[in-house]
Amino acid sequence: MKRMIPADRLGRPDSFITMSVEKMRAIRAEQGLTGVIVTLDEEALRTRLHTIYTGELQAMEAAGRTLFDFPEAPWEFQLEMARQVWDESRHTEIFVRLVEYMGATPGDYVETDLLWRCTLTDDPAARVAGINRGLEGLACDVFEHLIRIAQKNGDSIIERAVDYVLADEITHVRMGSKWMRKLTEGNPERLAAAQAFQEGLDTELNYRGRRRASEDISADDNSLVAIARESRLLAGFTEDEIQRLVQSARRSTAY
Repeated sequence: MKRMIPADRLGRPDSFITMSVEKMRAIRAEQGLTGVIVTLDEEALRTRLHTIYTGELQAMEAAGRTLFDFPEAPWEFQLEMARQVWDESRHTEIFVRLVEYMGATPGDYVETDLLWRCTLTDDPAARVAGINRGLEGLACDVFEHLIRIAQKNGDSIIERAVDYVLADEITHVRMGSKWMRKLTEGNPERLAAAQAFQEGLDTELNYRGRRRASEDISADDNSLVAIARESRLLAGFTEDEIQRLVQSARRSTAY
């Protein structure tokens, strides 16, 4: 088996359409859909849940690939990656059911390769920095946003299901924080490279103001995804790291 396989080699049913994020953005631009979603109506919510479902699929696949790609990694690291595969498989099942609960079917919406790009590094420290801290850090932000939407809509099913998954995501980010630092002990250059890989992904995931600083969002603004400061602190982010995300989010709205 090859390491770091491209997204178009992921196993999907024939009904699924997977494309690069560049192609997706080009299509949206052609349709005049270059801004952020400013309302989260029923159709937008279905799209969001389907996007998370495919993201959980890719997260499950990524944790499995990490086990295969780095057999020389410490045994404890491998055990925690195996546990994450199990967690992500449960998350996939949960979001399949939420997609169906909203009246959609897996494959109804396009899957992009954006999240799979978090795997494209041959260093396990950078891999967990990208997947666990970058991707799953974003998941904390998005899930808190969905919980807020569900509460506003009086939808206890989505609220409880997403809150259940959020608890797992916090442990995954914490695990990434631990191993990014543990695998780079005594090697500041390797740590800096892992952090730079994550920061590059954070910038990509942060595009066009889809995340905002918590203090930039009013109490009744449910349309934008805030940076989940409390969850990120619980997960091992430092205040300095969160502040860098805040500044990146504010810069992204200037374009």
